[in-house]
Amino acid sequence: MKKVFQYLFLSLIVSSLVSCSSDSDTEAPVLLRKLTSVNMGQNATYTFSYKGTQLTKVVFEIEAVADGSGYDLYTYNGNLIAEVKRFNAANQNTATTTFTYNSNNQLAQAVKVQPANNYGFKSVFTYNIDGSVTVTGFSGTTTVQTTPSDIVEKFYFHNGEVIQKEFVSNTTNFSVAYTYDNANHPMQNVTGINAIKLYSFIADGLFGMQHNLTQQITTVSGETPTEIAMEADYNTSNYPVALYSADGLYQHQFTYFK
Repeated sequence: MKKVFQYLFLSLIVSSLVSCSSDSDTEAPVLLRKLTSVNMGQNATYTFSYKGTQLTKVVFEIEAVADGSGYDLYTYNGNLIAEVKRFNAANQNTATTTFTYNSNNQLAQAVKVQPANNYGFKSVFTYNIDGSVTVTGFSGTTTVQTTPSDIVEKFYFHNGEVIQKEFVSNTTNFSVAYTYDNANHPMQNVTGINAIKLYSFIADGLFGMQHNLTQQITTVSGETPTEIAMEADYNTSNYPVALYSADGLYQHQFTYFK
């Protein structure tokens, strides 16, 4: 019996060592630590915090913007982002965005409310048979949003990337075509981030769904198309460390936890 206990004890030790060895050999995912950007002369910094690969907090400093200093807190439901609460530098909750999803875990609705103004705006996402996505909006109070917006956005995809966005309103109609690199996306390892991308697509002119923006062509009816071309520097893991336009109007630097 003593030998049996000794065997079991040794087995537990070996199992523990194997487990620890396997954990240490597992390569940790690359996560974005900080983004510093210049967007048409406006400076901004974003600092990211995580629990595992779930985003918990983003601290931001945006130059010359009302409530430009503050932070966002992220809440998850499983592996999907359920809520983002924004706080200003005085720790006041200035806005809350709540996300809901369909049975395929696709973003179905995003509602952003601003308590101080008793204002709310709801974005509704419709997934069309042709693979495109239409986004319609409704404004109202913090509790109900029923007034239709005159703005409609429509996204077209190819190989999982948005290649074109159409923007239609009572005053302005335009389309934007996008081209990307084949490198890694700085936030591709963040749990749930891809599911909410269409809510704020091409945040700060940086990303697609899977890769990094290299060209953006905007066409307004009756006008000459305008183009923004981006270049990038990459690290040895093929993640961008800098993304910038030739004219210097857009400059972005990335640092990672690994």
